[in-house]
Order: sequence, then structure tokens, then C-alpha cells
Amino acid sequence: MPDIILHHYPLSPYSQKIRSFLGYKGLAWRSHLVPMVPPRPEVNLLTGGNRRIPVMQIGADIICDSTLILRTLEKLHPAPPISHAADALIHPIQRLWEPRQMIYLGAIRFRTREDVASGFSSEEEMIAFRKDRIPFMAPATDITKSAEFMPSAAAHVRLHAFWLDHVLSDSGAFLGGDKPSPADFSAFHGFWWLRPASARQDILSPLDTLWAWVDRMEKLDRGATSTPIDGADVIAQARVAQPAIELPNAPLSTDPKPGSRVSVTPDDYGKDPVTGDLISIGPDHVVIRRETPETGALHVHFPRWGYRVVSA
Repeated sequence: MPDIILHHYPLSPYSQKIRSFLGYKGLAWRSHLVPMVPPRPEVNLLTGGNRRIPVMQIGADIICDSTLILRTLEKLHPAPPISHAADALIHPIQRLWEPRQMIYLGAIRFRTREDVASGFSSEEEMIAFRKDRIPFMAPATDITKSAEFMPSAAAHVRLHAFWLDHVLSDSGAFLGGDKPSPADFSAFHGFWWLRPASARQDILSPLDTLWAWVDRMEKLDRGATSTPIDGADVIAQARVAQPAIELPNAPLSTDPKPGSRVSVTPDDYGKDPVTGDLISIGPDHVVIRRETPETGALHVHFPRWGYRVVSA
């Protein structure tokens, strides 16, 4: 099997979700570090314009969105097993809270100079990040008004955090009991991102059970080894491979037909469309084919939840 390549950056919470999952599975992987803000030329070439990080690459299969990355890895590498004891929490956590959490978390993450210093290497990097994210987050939220939104965001985050702390006090080491579950991986990484911030001390205190769980989830990433890979090798691996991850085609009557030209776009923020020829569509996936001279033929995978698929 080709290498597992993760296109990511160190402070990306959704990337930490996948790094911890790779560690739990004990899977060796290749690390392609990308900048916090575009341009990301190799990722753009592979995905056709997807802005969201992380992206996973296995040969000529390009998997977008951390939820689908996790699900794909679980299908390809079922051992060691994850817990399904918390599957009832998948919908409220993975489909309702997780996709929108950055709207709330972002408003309380950078309240002080120390908060900024823990998230950026320089003021210039922070300015570039903010400039990039203002249009990226629209229309879901106006981050130029974070200070105005902060009290409401703090209330939402605190309520969610106290609920998780309560659930964890009954469930054990993880939401899934003695082993992590999909809900654990979808729930922890936002608080991992908040952990260095002043919000931990005043808004999210004491919550000792929650923070101990966040630490346990982060440390799972130590179970795997990664080796760096550069942009040229990333493209070379795609070019010499053929798409190999097959998913059943199970369209709804209202879905576009396989072979038709379609556009896939997130439905909340970062609404950058990716266009290609539809290969497969089902209740929880959509796969399109793209081809460039540099990469050859690629299959780009998206989840169905949170994305719009329309004829192009």
C-alpha cells in the first residue's frame, strides 16, 4: 500500500485529531507540513482547491475532511479496534458541534497578548492569519466582531465543556469507556487548541476530568512514527499511483449521475468549490475524478455531511 501522507500544520486542531488517531492505530505516516495560511501549492494541485486542513493522501486517493479521514483509516486499518460504546454521541458531537466549534472557540482563544504568543510565531503571522480567515469564515461568522461575540461564545463553550466533563466522569478514561471512540476524536481537539489560552483558567475551570482526558487523547499520537516528505515527492507519489479506494455507488434519486461534472462545496464556511467528474456518491461520501499533467488521475473524496454536491 502507498504511504499514508498527512498534509497538515502543527497548530491545526483538526490535524491533531488525525495525528492522535494515527498514533492509536500505530500507523507509520509521512508528514507534509503546509503553512497556516495559503498558498499551499501541492494541496491545491491535489484537491483542486480544497482549503481545509488536514488532507490525507494515499497514492492517488485524496481524502478531504478530518471526519472522512478518520473513517477511511478505520476501514483500512481496523486493528486495534476503537470503541463503539459512545456511538450515540456521534451525531451531537461529530455532526452538530464539531463542524461549527471554531466559530465559538475562535472568539475566546486570543483574548490576551499571551494567548496570541501561544498561537503564532509573530504578530505578522497573526495578521496574515486573521486577514486570510475573515473571508474564509464568512458567512458563518464575522471574526472582526469576535470581542462583541465573545460573551455568547464563552457561554456556549462552557456549557459544552461541562457536559463533556460530566459524561467523562461516568464513562471512564474515554467517552467510549476504556478505549477511545469516534466521539472522543471528534470532541477533544478543539479543547486541545484552547488548552494554552487564558480561557482555560477563567471560563473553563476547574474541569479536571475534561483536561486530563484532553491530555490522554493528545498523547495517543506518540504511538506512531512520522517521517517528513517534501512537496515534490508528494506529487510524485500521486503521479505513479492509481486510485485504489473503492466505495459503493448508492445515489439518491435527486443526486447527479456518475460521470457527470459536479461541484463539491462546504455548506458552512470556507466555501471554495472543487470540481470534477463524479465517480461515486452515497449516504456518507462523494468521490470525484480530477486529472492534471503534474499528478495524473486522482480520486478526491469528501464526506456527504456538511457538503453540497451540485451539477457543474
